Amino acid sequence: MKDKADFKVKLGDLVQLQFIPDEGRERLNAKVIGHSPNRSIIITAPTVNGKLPLLRENQHFIVRMMQGNNMYGFESEVLRFYTAPYPHLHLKHPKDVESKEVRGSRRVNTELIISVKNATSENISATMLNTSGTGSLIECSQQLGNIEDELLISVELTISGIEKYLRVPAIIRNLTTPDEQESGTKFKHGMQFKQLDDEQTLLINAYVHEQLIIQMEE
Repeated sequence: MKDKADFKVKLGDLVQLQFIPDEGRERLNAKVIGHSPNRSIIITAPTVNGKLPLLRENQHFIVRMMQGNNMYGFESEVLRFYTAPYPHLHLKHPKDVESKEVRGSRRVNTELIISVKNATSENISATMLNTSGTGSLIECSQQLGNIEDELLISVELTISGIEKYLRVPAIIRNLTTPDEQESGTKFKHGMQFKQLDDEQTLLINAYVHEQLIIQMEE
């Protein structure tokens, strides 16, 4: 347990809400849009399948937030739920905050089957071995391009039980051939995402955030 003073709420922080009691209900994702110190944390209203879930005042949650290499968790409750001028809610400011360090970068193992389109406009099947908010490691039986070449990655991410299909532009930053590896017969491409829009940025970071929490709990 860290001192509460170590916990600083920042605009744009991603938030995951776990119902208390859990009862197998989906975890909700939202984003911090405001903060009144020692009073409330203001977040966007989470949605499930594009709809607002039934939330009531005094509903209790376990709240998890990722900042840098630290995962913060605390208990809270809904103080107010507003639908105007846009859906948002106030969470009670935590009394106690638990912190756990996530070692290394915010990169999670994925093993996702993806489709990649290269300069020749081919759709090539590949595997996304890991990903972060800024890039990923892609493995393929063939070389997808050279360093600085641009690719278009098509990937389906599951976030809070909801499947989201993304087409993400990326650029090859490093390349490892089979000859350069002690073992392995496939090409590995270190990719940097390029020109993500706000929705893509939010979805990818929400996915990484959720996977970090899952891996920490295993």
